[in-house]
Amino acid sequence: MKAVIVSIGDEVLNGEVADTNAAWLAERLLELGVEISYHTCVGDTEEHIEQSLRYASRRVNLIVATGGLGPTHDDLTRHAVAKVANAPLDLHEASLAAIEERFRRYGRLMPAQNRIQAMIPQDADVLPNSEGTAPGFVCRIGDAYAAFLPGVPREMKAMFENGLAPFILALPIERRAVRVERLHTFGVPESTVNEKLGALMLRGANPLIGLRVSGGVVSIKLLATGPNEPAVERVLAPTLDDVRQRFGEAIFGTGDDTMETAVARLLECHEKTLAVAESCTGGLVGHLLTNVPGISRFLLEDLVTYSNAAKTELLGVPAETIQTVGAASDEVARAMAEGVRRRAKADIGLSTTGIAGPTGGSEAKPVGLVYIGLATEAGTSVERITLVGSRELIKDRAAKFALNILRLHLRRMGDWSKCQT
Repeated sequence: MKAVIVSIGDEVLNGEVADTNAAWLAERLLELGVEISYHTCVGDTEEHIEQSLRYASRRVNLIVATGGLGPTHDDLTRHAVAKVANAPLDLHEASLAAIEERFRRYGRLMPAQNRIQAMIPQDADVLPNSEGTAPGFVCRIGDAYAAFLPGVPREMKAMFENGLAPFILALPIERRAVRVERLHTFGVPESTVNEKLGALMLRGANPLIGLRVSGGVVSIKLLATGPNEPAVERVLAPTLDDVRQRFGEAIFGTGDDTMETAVARLLECHEKTLAVAESCTGGLVGHLLTNVPGISRFLLEDLVTYSNAAKTELLGVPAETIQTVGAASDEVARAMAEGVRRRAKADIGLSTTGIAGPTGGSEAKPVGLVYIGLATEAGTSVERITLVGSRELIKDRAAKFALNILRLHLRRMGDWSKCQT
């Protein structure tokens, strides 16, 4: 099965909004065994939408379009589909009732213009919208199935998962079995990851391996295909094991894992509590951790001790130490980690202190210099790292390095294999 993804909207065409929908759809369709022929983007011009749909319908089995289903005058997708599919728009009573009910739940009357969202091409299959007002729909354009989803990412994703994915899987069109695995690494540069993978990354290989870099995380994607699931597993398993062996503990998770979920899983596995003291990261370590539901069972305290006075008053860092060696130092990071651990009566204390820039650096202590302290009952260690980039990037990477240092510490404790790293 081959597909085309069509993104509709002036704001996407003009670059005002990043087209994240197309990237997400491409990955999900691939996981369903659908090969992507190409992506295309058109503005809110009925004629251009029509042309794009006609062209695609002659080349693929499936069209998946997003955008242009709203109630405003520039939302023209349904009108273009009606012409191309030769299917006049009919009022879909169930959709209209759902839109009206959604407005009632928010204590508002439905504006008259929202009625257009319940106008669906004749004989189309309706895809309910659990996250918004505009329903989607699937119809035939020539020999192709064409699905039309909202442009709002949250609405689009829910509609795809709840409605379109089951529809695609039920289509009487041959699909190859596909399996995608993702391994996420941290602390290893992309070039090094590429070098260590070597010949495994040759084009045309099965599984096909690719890299994606985001927020300092290098993700290794393995895409295996075959005539059926057992064949795919036979292809994928040995390569997956090989990649795991090549990168070892640099791999912190798979699939949808993040650094913070990996750390939370290890804290729970080892039943350890944590207290954090932050300076240069300004609360980002705590912010990342509190993205994980239930983290309050393990994260006892996160203090942003940005000033020297706060480090002394709240953490017990000696003022003379700060005066002698500076806040960005091994000694202060050590005292911060020990102080917050003692204050919160936690199993582990974690600290960050450094120079985020763009000013404040020197030849001895350049911008990007960060110290990360980790204190436990067994003792305290401090790691020095030097980062390059904007203030925001330095803060972000320092927070992730701190979590990764914590992760590696927890991973090396006792029997970590039961923790599903």
